[in-house]
Amino acid sequence: MAVYISKRGKKLIEGFQPLVKAHFKCAENPWHPETNPAGYINLGTAENHLLFEELKYKLNPGKEQLEEMHTHYAELHGMASFREALALYAQEITGVSLNPENIAVASGSSAILDMLFYVLCEPGDGVVIPAPYYAGFDHDLKTRINAEPLPAYTSADKNFELTRDVLQQAMLMAGKRQIKVRALLITNPNNPLGRTYSRETLEMLVDFALEHKVQLVADELYAKSVFGENPYISLLEIAQKKGVNIHWVYGFAKDFALSGFKTGMLYSSDDSVIKAVKELCYFMPVSNATQATLENIVRDNEFVQHLQSTNKQKLLRASQLLNQHLKENGMPQVSVDAGFFALLDLRKWLNASTFEDEMALYNHIFDNARVNLTPGQSFHAEEPGFFRICYARDENTIRHSLQKIGKALLELNSVGV
Repeated sequence: MAVYISKRGKKLIEGFQPLVKAHFKCAENPWHPETNPAGYINLGTAENHLLFEELKYKLNPGKEQLEEMHTHYAELHGMASFREALALYAQEITGVSLNPENIAVASGSSAILDMLFYVLCEPGDGVVIPAPYYAGFDHDLKTRINAEPLPAYTSADKNFELTRDVLQQAMLMAGKRQIKVRALLITNPNNPLGRTYSRETLEMLVDFALEHKVQLVADELYAKSVFGENPYISLLEIAQKKGVNIHWVYGFAKDFALSGFKTGMLYSSDDSVIKAVKELCYFMPVSNATQATLENIVRDNEFVQHLQSTNKQKLLRASQLLNQHLKENGMPQVSVDAGFFALLDLRKWLNASTFEDEMALYNHIFDNARVNLTPGQSFHAEEPGFFRICYARDENTIRHSLQKIGKALLELNSVGV
């Protein structure tokens, strides 16, 4: 007898992204220059592959670090000692003193955002997000909460500049659709653009949220993955100085290259919001053993400084190698100063300026070069032809990937997509 599946369950099945399938296809058949040269290279997932040599000694200390208390129930929104350690670390990177009681810990930043918007939004409410934006936000907002992501489109012709007019246009479109806007969600440093926002832009964002009476949410997962001349300035700092409520999201997946540890944190300046989120943490806790391991890391200031310095150096070098090999293989170079990614401009290889042709180009590269990128339509890019590339890899992988992509693009001159 067939099992009954709810409408929500069917929606989840239908919503399984083809790009997620591509990720796992790469994982099942990974490229290796010697043992599997015909395998797939995944440059579509924002993971840092440059830090394990530094991390492995800290993750495998060779001495006991767990105690009996770690084997029993603890506060499901994060052990008190871990939240205290997080507050101290967050103060180091943002310049803002945080109350550990206003921090909640959960199983990754997506879990944090899911819970936060469950608290902030009614079904059908809108969240304005500057576009292009991280594709996972759609899943975070729509899957359980049924909130509506509202892209505020920035233009490639204007170097994807984020302005008040861009945000205002998104608000006007929401009004035409009769959508109540509840929040403004900002990623700083930005994913997928690979850049930080200036102080002037951050102040504009805080003023805009205050003017329109919407909640301000800052996703700052790449705060310490900045390697260019433009510094990271936290939206948390700006909001505090202006006396504006803010909900600040951070985690260990990016700056610490520990995506597999599935640990994120929320700081909210609003007591009622953090109390509600803590109740939801019942369903998404982080194991005590994982918290103990991460607390051991963040309390070691000398190690953290070494790790972040190494991260900065390696990401800078990887971005330089990316541009070198882009140039060698006939593709436009990119300008980035943060994160692990950049938007490649492959517009001239489209047969027509449509998102259907963009997807055809994506499939051509994936099938022929066996390299996974992410098409811009997944990030709500306004114009087709842009692809996110995640380059926090060793030089050999970067070189071979760009050679394979370059060869695949050359083939289009004769056969088309």
